[in-house]
Amino acid sequence: MSIFSRLSDILNANITALLDKAEDPEKMARLMLQEMEETLVEVRSDAAGLIADKKDIERQLANRLSNIEEWTAKARLALEHSREDLARHALAEKQRLLSESREKEQYLAEMEQQLGRHDEDIQRLQNAMKVARKRLDSLRLRRQVSQNRLKMRESTREKARLRQEARFEEMERDLDALDSQLEAEGLGTSKLEQEFQSLEVNSAVEQELASLKASLSTENPEKAV
Repeated sequence: MSIFSRLSDILNANITALLDKAEDPEKMARLMLQEMEETLVEVRSDAAGLIADKKDIERQLANRLSNIEEWTAKARLALEHSREDLARHALAEKQRLLSESREKEQYLAEMEQQLGRHDEDIQRLQNAMKVARKRLDSLRLRRQVSQNRLKMRESTREKARLRQEARFEEMERDLDALDSQLEAEGLGTSKLEQEFQSLEVNSAVEQELASLKASLSTENPEKAV
């Protein structure tokens, strides 16, 4: 889609205002520059063709001016030989060449003016391109800064997440160490309790054994020891 339809549209456009209204200013700036560059190529190509035509007209004018001098010399020669009729023909040819020369000179003057307009258009177009490039660079820089800020935020959030995970892992290690310590202490206490329980069981067994012995002694005194 073309933003500008003619060279005059580009030269008369308010680049800043157009970009401020655009939904995507960076994309719009790129399209503007692309069309400006294409237009610049066309204007320069037209100017080059005009310069080539101007040089051709200048050569034709130089030839006619040279021929005018020759026909003047021929008219003088004819008069010197009393050939007024030939002199008239020579002067008539000279007048024809003079008329053509004046047309060529007028054409060259018009071409000079046109080339001057081309030069002005090229300069104005280049200035417009500078404005568009400067704005595009500014938009790209702003986008890069925004992307860098977003990356920094994401990096900060990621670092915070990693620090939090590290703290949780450290807490888990501390809890595991505490559990291990408690478990170790529990193992030691359990063994001690088992020893006391064993003593209690043995004591009960001894008491019951003594009771049984006493009972047997009462029932069979002759077997008592």
